[in-house]
Amino acid sequence: MKVAIRNSRGERIVAAVERPENPVCGRLAFVQHGLSGHKGQVMVRRPAEAFLDNGFTVVTFDSRHSFGESDGSLEFATLSSFVEDLKTVVDWAAGEDFFGEPFALSGHSLGGGSVLRFAEEYPERVSLLVPVAAMVGGKYFIRSRLLNEHDSYRKWQREGRLYRENKNHPELNGWLSFDVVRDMLRYNLVRDAGSIRCPTLLITGDRDPSSTVYNNEKLFERLQCAKRLTILKECGHLYENGQNAGDLYRTVRDWVKENV
Repeated sequence: MKVAIRNSRGERIVAAVERPENPVCGRLAFVQHGLSGHKGQVMVRRPAEAFLDNGFTVVTFDSRHSFGESDGSLEFATLSSFVEDLKTVVDWAAGEDFFGEPFALSGHSLGGGSVLRFAEEYPERVSLLVPVAAMVGGKYFIRSRLLNEHDSYRKWQREGRLYRENKNHPELNGWLSFDVVRDMLRYNLVRDAGSIRCPTLLITGDRDPSSTVYNNEKLFERLQCAKRLTILKECGHLYENGQNAGDLYRTVRDWVKENV
């Protein structure tokens, strides 16, 4: 089922609700994509399928200012806008027959930062948390970019915007404002991770230049809940090859099965 949700400003957010073949009462998950992404990407689909195969109803959605079906322009995408969209979708779902609390959250990249923030702010509302290649705050993002993409980061900082190019998916090319970094500096999800209470699975790749192993290890150290950190081998940020996608699915599926 696909639905168009309106936020408080009348902007459209398109969501999809999927029900499993063998639903289990009370199991619900929300999965959020990353910066310049959409709900159909493998980084969303594989965790969504893992939850479905564990009896969860799953809600995926296109955040605003991305390349899905929702309103907005990429230049206005920020972690704050992603968090706002997640809250809007959860509020909408609260009026539907499939809703129940607490629920599971998963997100990739900027969506990973968004679900972390939600779980830090509303720990009692989240039953399971699966951030994939998560952005964990401005200072960690800047550290990663300076280590791995120094020249392009400095150019972005100097000129105020950066052309984001995806050679495999040119339909996802577009300009990114440096405001996304300025906004991210408002957040330190590592510092605030101690408030999370639900079982948490952190996933990243050993070749991820943005959500580095270092960033995830720092987050893992701060978590005070039941936790696991999985580092996928020969894996970058996008999980686009078959091995990476399969590893992502199996990691989430098996962990969820252990924790429900």
